[in-house]
Amino acid sequence: MRDLRPDGDGSSQGSGAPRVSPQHATGPWLLFWQRPRFAPVARRGRRFGDLPVTPVSTRGDSPLSIRPDPRRLAPNDFVRQVAALRRPLILAHITPDADSLGASFGLASLLRHAGIDAHVGLPSGCVAKRLEFLLQLAPGVPRVTDLPADHTFDALVVVDTANEKRINFAAGTLQRFPRSFAIDHHITNTDFCTTNWVDPHAASTCEMIAILASQAGWTLTQAAASLLYAGIHGDTAGFSLPSTNADSLHVAADLVRAGADVSHIGEQLCRSQLRADFELLRRVYDHTTIVENGRIAYSFLSHNDVVETGCKADDIDDQVSIPRALRGVQIAMLFSEGEPGIVRVNLRGEGKITVVEIAQRFGGGGHPQSAGVRMRNRPMQEVIDTLINAAVEHLRSLDKAGASAV
Repeated sequence: MRDLRPDGDGSSQGSGAPRVSPQHATGPWLLFWQRPRFAPVARRGRRFGDLPVTPVSTRGDSPLSIRPDPRRLAPNDFVRQVAALRRPLILAHITPDADSLGASFGLASLLRHAGIDAHVGLPSGCVAKRLEFLLQLAPGVPRVTDLPADHTFDALVVVDTANEKRINFAAGTLQRFPRSFAIDHHITNTDFCTTNWVDPHAASTCEMIAILASQAGWTLTQAAASLLYAGIHGDTAGFSLPSTNADSLHVAADLVRAGADVSHIGEQLCRSQLRADFELLRRVYDHTTIVENGRIAYSFLSHNDVVETGCKADDIDDQVSIPRALRGVQIAMLFSEGEPGIVRVNLRGEGKITVVEIAQRFGGGGHPQSAGVRMRNRPMQEVIDTLINAAVEHLRSLDKAGASAV
């Protein structure tokens, strides 16, 4: 490993506090909770985090009995509108991960079991090999690869997607629906649907859908439980990231009680590397570099690396865990060119260090400690230098503010 210190000094943009949708809970079992007040945020479309909330009673035959922090509940009107859909199309984000796939197919499975003709939109060949097992958990969910001109869907539901450009379907899809619903946990969500339920405190979108299912009284099948559990496991890296909270663990426990196959999901997500994946790991290790006195570590994969190992761009994202695993690292980055001319950057922050501000400077976004950027038509080394300098500036800015202690 090389130890380099890039030149440059300065300060990065201030991050500000996370946006949270205010909800004021009522009801006898909610009186112990108090909700902080937040300033209103200008937004396009309607966002249901701004409405007063009371929990919707669950059906007696539902195996879910989730009782999260009342601030985490979906508003009643949102629950009723989604439950009243007839034939929705469910979409998620580009480069699908366990959370987006689990949320898409888990929600579709729940809706179909409730008598709603839900479909999932998923372009051909977009799922990484290691995640294909999730599709096998939902064999009864119809899939569409594109949207026919004469489609008969009555609404669009977009899950785990922060903005319209990230939708994993043709441009302009959103405008072809009179109604659209967003269920998401990204702090950078732009409220792009007509109705938006966004909870930045949720560790995953699958966690939110499990709570929604409990409120709506939907019966949870073993397949839906496994899909939702896989999404929570994936977005929390096996319940190990700072985003993991008590609600995440309680929801996961209820999903296990409902039949989620913990062993199978853990094996598929963590212990099922293909030979190509192993070669990819070797190259990530070989290319790992440490800078800023060990506080920043990064690695890269050139387009040739991706082609020679036979991996898809979608197989790469989780490998940022390699530079992140080094002791003392506060910011980890993985640069990859899965497609010619497009450099993807995965950023991770450790401890109290957030990285979404760095991503936003270059048109990206994500979560406070897990973010990403795509940069087009710029050489790999130029992108590396630019992002490393931005990360150094960010850490030094936090140092001055006394906010970088891990």
